[in-house]
Amino acid sequence: MYAVIKTGGKQFRVVAGEKIKIEQIAADVGQEVVIDQVLAVGNGSELMLGTPLVSGATVTATLLSHGLFDKVHIFKMRRRKHYQKRQGHRQGYTELFIAAITDGKGGVSKAATAAVIPAPKALAATSKGGKDNLEVIEGIGPKIAKVLVEGGIATFAQLAAAKADDITAMLKASGGRFSLANPASWAEQAALLRDGKMAEFKALTDALVGGVKK
Repeated sequence: MYAVIKTGGKQFRVVAGEKIKIEQIAADVGQEVVIDQVLAVGNGSELMLGTPLVSGATVTATLLSHGLFDKVHIFKMRRRKHYQKRQGHRQGYTELFIAAITDGKGGVSKAATAAVIPAPKALAATSKGGKDNLEVIEGIGPKIAKVLVEGGIATFAQLAAAKADDITAMLKASGGRFSLANPASWAEQAALLRDGKMAEFKALTDALVGGVKK
């Protein structure tokens, strides 16, 4: 059995047990998603066409992941105007595992296997050379971590002991967009990592956006 569904302004032909990537939807990984915008259901030589939807037909899926499609490059140029502009865009997607299809008349097609949800990739807390991986701290990226290491802050213990004002001054001295970072919670996060309190660290970071409490 297969179905033709509509989601995100696009149509997809789906079969139980396969994976598809659709326009990004607001749902959590592992959550069950029910799609009732079913335009057609086919089973062997039988085909049910909706007007516009097939009454009672649904497609049940498990959300596997969110991500970004490959970048689309855009180049604009105006002749004899000395105008050139390059842009790029990466559209967000949601990957679904089709678990079951119902045709609205009692017929059901289920996947032979259950969805396998990939485990989230976690950054290692330590790196080579005896330094701690500062990038695991919410609000710190590779470039800011490099600035901190060059400023003598290479471990969680050193960051936990540092004052937010001193870190802010260090970031401003580096110029660019570093001065926009808010290090108010970095010392608290670093202290939890230093002490190995991973559960408390996760609870804290879940309440942060860019290192700042929501």
